Amino acid sequence: MIPISPHGISPAKSGNKVSCPRFPQFPNARRYPFGIRARATSVSNHLAKRVPCPICRGRFDGLCSPLGTDGLTQFFDCESCGRFGVTREADDDILSTLDPNSIERAIISHRIRTNQGGRGPIITFEALRATAELRLPNPSQQVTNLLRYIGDRVLKSGEPVLLDEAAGPWIGCASHQALTRLIVAAQDKGLVSPAGTDSRTRAHGGIVTSTSYDLTLDGWDRYEAEQKGLTRGSYGFMAMKFGDPSLDELSRSVIKPRVRTDLGYDLVDLRDVARAGIIDNIMRAQIRDAAFVIVDLTHDNSGAYWEAGYAEGLGKPVIYICERNKFDLAKTHFDTNHCTTVIWDLEDDLAFADGLIATIRRSLNLFANSNPK
Repeated sequence: MIPISPHGISPAKSGNKVSCPRFPQFPNARRYPFGIRARATSVSNHLAKRVPCPICRGRFDGLCSPLGTDGLTQFFDCESCGRFGVTREADDDILSTLDPNSIERAIISHRIRTNQGGRGPIITFEALRATAELRLPNPSQQVTNLLRYIGDRVLKSGEPVLLDEAAGPWIGCASHQALTRLIVAAQDKGLVSPAGTDSRTRAHGGIVTSTSYDLTLDGWDRYEAEQKGLTRGSYGFMAMKFGDPSLDELSRSVIKPRVRTDLGYDLVDLRDVARAGIIDNIMRAQIRDAAFVIVDLTHDNSGAYWEAGYAEGLGKPVIYICERNKFDLAKTHFDTNHCTTVIWDLEDDLAFADGLIATIRRSLNLFANSNPK
């Protein structure tokens, strides 16, 4: 998960002008503890400055401006990635070593773009290391995201949509070329249609002319079905009590790896999707878009029961799990004690994982070696 920043934005300190072998096209750049950065003396004039985005490196032609530094974190506003901060350690030890066209940069950009709010997330050393376990949305999910991106904006404005520099990262594409291929595929499927050319004003200034898009009738049908949770997503959602070391370890080391390896699904919980907004709405959206929901009932957590009921109401497959000692002593609530419950025990996590995978397969009608991706 990319944590939300606890820091405020403060003006950047000036430095001495230096030549930069990495970015010779920016001769007026100044050196900060984070490497080469353009001078930014206040948030109010940051749009007048341009620097290469330390995340996407301009792969979607987005302009990037520095917002300042608090001494430990450098803040940026990128038309493609959005607002975010990068710590010195993350920049020096990981970002500076990544190839400009690497898939890791696309993954980080997608995570930032979909976790906007306030000053945006802070990219830490730990967050970047976690990207090794993350992937971009698969093609099917990217089509869903494209329909959502267009549909949401058409409903808001009443007009066809011009895909801006933020579209690719938000949808989860790896490059401009990947976004173009996705649009062509959506058109071939009869979901999206071009609506002529139009001009728009860029977030950081300037006018761009490009093709605008709308959804077809079939596209609107799929958009509405997705909004109602009637389509199967590309991930599973886990409802659980946070702060239990045993359950956290089970989730991190057993459940998530086995679900990904055996079934091809990523498994997320609210900590993985933390962003600005009303937490209940975020949770509803995650459950709505999930392929299935795993609910731990060990602590009789009312939130977990609520999430289970919401998922059941949407018709999502819900798989219940519970710690062995709790289940043997007190069972679970009477509304769920007749449901299949997979019992877990850290001393026998292999048997639990095998039983959980088998239960999920039955719930999704998957064959033993099938993989949705």
